[in-house]
Amino acid sequence: MSYRSHTIRLVMIIVALVVVFALVRSFLVPESFGTYGHYRGDNLAEQMNMPLVHQESAFCRECHQEQHTSWQGSKHSAVNCEVCHGHWEIHNGNLKTMTAVKSNDACLLCHQELTGRPASVSQIKNFALHRAEKDEGKTGAQTCVECHNPHAPLETGA
Repeated sequence: MSYRSHTIRLVMIIVALVVVFALVRSFLVPESFGTYGHYRGDNLAEQMNMPLVHQESAFCRECHQEQHTSWQGSKHSAVNCEVCHGHWEIHNGNLKTMTAVKSNDACLLCHQELTGRPASVSQIKNFALHRAEKDEGKTGAQTCVECHNPHAPLETGA
């Protein structure tokens, strides 16, 4: 039995598929793809031309000078205002919608004890244990911000 004709047909189908794949790829993949490894080279320029979504904390200083000064000298000065207070456009012209995140979960994103976290960041195992160690039944605080001022975290009695 001769399998030659079947082999030739199979090779022709494979070649046709490779050619179709190459043609489709040439139309779908942008020219700048691969400029920087597995990335589009034009992406940086496209991102820079997009409108700003987030603002630096200096943007908040104009209206919130006292809070900004307190925050600027604190250990949280590396954390932008929007991390805790939300997107600046929410607040723009509507004071009622801008609120600080006051949940323990928000604080624990950075302050829960983790092996890889730097020792310079204050860490706690969990809120209940921290409260039992530090509160000593004085306030019965239910949230971190009841005892800690986020703008000046080393001060107590927010």
